[in-house]
Amino acid sequence: MKIRSFTLLALAIFLSACGQKPLQPEEVHLIPQPLGMELKKESFQITAATQLVVTNREQEKAANYLQGLLEKAAGFQLAEATEASNNVIRFEEKAELEKEAYELTVNSNSIVITASSGEGWFYGVQTLRQLLPPQIESKIKVDSPWMVPAVTIADKPRFGWRGMEMDFSRHFFTIDEVKEFMDYMALYKLNTYHMHLTDDQGWRIEIKKYPLLTEKGAWRIESSHDRACIEKAKENETFKIAEKNYHQIDGQRMYGGFFTQAQIKEIVAYAADRYITVIPEIDMPGHFKAAIDNYPYLACKGEAGWGETFSIPACLGQDETYEFVENILSEVAELFPSPYIHIGGDEVNISEWKQCPKCQKTISTHKLKDEHELQAHFNRNLESFLHTKGKRLLGWDEIVEGGLTEDATMMWWRNWAPEARYKAADNGNDMIICPDFEYYFDFTNEATPLEKVYNYEPVPEDFTAVQEKHVLGVQANLWSEMIPNFQRLQLQTFPRMLALAETAWQPKGQKNLDGFLEKVQQHYKRMDVMGIHYYIPPINGMNKTYAFVDSIQVALDIDLKDAKIYYTLDGTQPTEKSIPYTGAFWAKESAKMLARAYNGRIWGDVYEAKIDRQQWRSADEVTPNKAGFQRWAAENQFKVVEEVNVPAEATFKTVATADMGEYEGKEHISMVFQGYFKAETEGIYEFSTTSDDGSLLYIGDTLVVDNGGNHAAQKRAGMIALKPGYHQLTLVFHQGGGGGELSATFAAPEQTHQPLASAVFFE
Repeated sequence: MKIRSFTLLALAIFLSACGQKPLQPEEVHLIPQPLGMELKKESFQITAATQLVVTNREQEKAANYLQGLLEKAAGFQLAEATEASNNVIRFEEKAELEKEAYELTVNSNSIVITASSGEGWFYGVQTLRQLLPPQIESKIKVDSPWMVPAVTIADKPRFGWRGMEMDFSRHFFTIDEVKEFMDYMALYKLNTYHMHLTDDQGWRIEIKKYPLLTEKGAWRIESSHDRACIEKAKENETFKIAEKNYHQIDGQRMYGGFFTQAQIKEIVAYAADRYITVIPEIDMPGHFKAAIDNYPYLACKGEAGWGETFSIPACLGQDETYEFVENILSEVAELFPSPYIHIGGDEVNISEWKQCPKCQKTISTHKLKDEHELQAHFNRNLESFLHTKGKRLLGWDEIVEGGLTEDATMMWWRNWAPEARYKAADNGNDMIICPDFEYYFDFTNEATPLEKVYNYEPVPEDFTAVQEKHVLGVQANLWSEMIPNFQRLQLQTFPRMLALAETAWQPKGQKNLDGFLEKVQQHYKRMDVMGIHYYIPPINGMNKTYAFVDSIQVALDIDLKDAKIYYTLDGTQPTEKSIPYTGAFWAKESAKMLARAYNGRIWGDVYEAKIDRQQWRSADEVTPNKAGFQRWAAENQFKVVEEVNVPAEATFKTVATADMGEYEGKEHISMVFQGYFKAETEGIYEFSTTSDDGSLLYIGDTLVVDNGGNHAAQKRAGMIALKPGYHQLTLVFHQGGGGGELSATFAAPEQTHQPLASAVFFE
């Protein structure tokens, strides 16, 4: 089992205090990494006799947060004093420090946190929190020496917007879960909490002027997403829908929930104590079905419904729509002190407006070019209205398409629309970077792994200094279609939130992936104490086919210390009572292998591998002499890769590689690549595809790599026993929307993987 070695922080601190080997800088595992840190040999121990010195009222939130941690975990609070020089934690002020900057100095006699604002002192406390043993996160008293290594830290963040979003519409989360999530954010110095409160699937905020929005709009019968979660829960209980969100409404079992205005105020106050700004999102004019269902006059044809892909939007050609949304936003503005209100603006079914006489009249009256400008007209009206409430408009990057005033701010999410960032910056608009491929944490950890999140640089390389000033920061989003409970939310969030936090805080070019991954290993122990059901890394050696003729060795490993792997060979679900993996083993018969890792109380996903005893496949009697593939392509003809079918009169094009080619950035593309793979020697060959969405790789009629279905980018592999010579190869691909990716590799016996194109030919 592959394991990253590390030293227990608490043990190292203890040994240092006893005169043993002092800590090294790499053994202090702070996330995000401070801008500057010097580690010394001594340490400070917090005890019940330690005194706390607070010198002004702005320091009280940070001091109270520290007292709360100690009261729960250590069983004591610090006595407050007006002055002390020994055995003291002291807050001091330095006016020249930037708003969120802080300095932390720890020696054997004292801990001093210096800042110019409440935010700085609070972040200094969070760093101190991470310097303490993980047991400081306990909600009950534990016996532990509360040792802090002696450090000198000077720190400040890169970005002012360091955000996380939660979607309450698709699946709902309670106020207690919201508070717990904000405590996670506080630990990693994230400061913006985006609440997606309304969408087609449910309205989650009380609006007193329109009571039906929550009386009816907050509840639904079972949805397609619910059914998908229920099906997945048969094999993975983290997909079980939270039972507390079901209620009997008019004699029918309904799913839902909403926040009262009193609860919203409670959430905002809780966030403020952690220097977190809460951003409300009220989607309009699309994703508005939960409102139109109950107030149908808002739609162009007076009824709710669905277009080909998205729901019917609000009608933008009638005064009643503007009055309705302004009344809603008036109540929202009173509840949230945030300078922003998010109005969505994405994925609008504009075809409804093309057929609506009222919308067309508005386009004509205001001399608008098209429906995109009609939406921009709507946005500008909302923006002017929000200004009267002291608020600014925030929306997804689609709001750029019809034109913006300089005051609007956008969230860039569409990797396949990179030009939106340049349009916004050149127009003087601020932006938050939250790309679909890197920062959508509802994607599986396999599709968007920790390393991918960490390595992403949010500011385009060719941005000028002026353009870069418009990048306010970064945010990760957790859309909840397939996140039906808080446990699943934790799994989708951790440890990827840590990667986001480091990017949001550290200066450009100073990140170190290996060092970060080492720190994450330590933070798993902190997450254990916090009760977080984090994602366990994948089991290496699964999600593939092991092909063999006589026998094959199966070897597994996992990048998590102390994790234990259990597996089955009969297709049944693995548990801790299944076969424990203790080392590589030899297989001589075909089997369906399933494996799962456990780390204490946490369990990982189930991974599958096919162990396949084969006969040698003879080469085809052909001698192709041209390098590359023959490719056929089609647009908007199929829904999934399994449906792709080449017509009898198809025209093929010669291409050098199996990739997106000239279809990069386009949607709903299907492609079939054909050629002959040259096996240089007899042996077991491994093939792999990485695709977004689905791909199928065949040798002859044998499916070798099954990477089917519509999904985010994921890698799958398979093996086949080949005789020397040329073997017919077919690669089928389908891109279902929202960005595309395709690559394919092969590995000859005893060789590493290389691009598939290097060994493919055609006649």
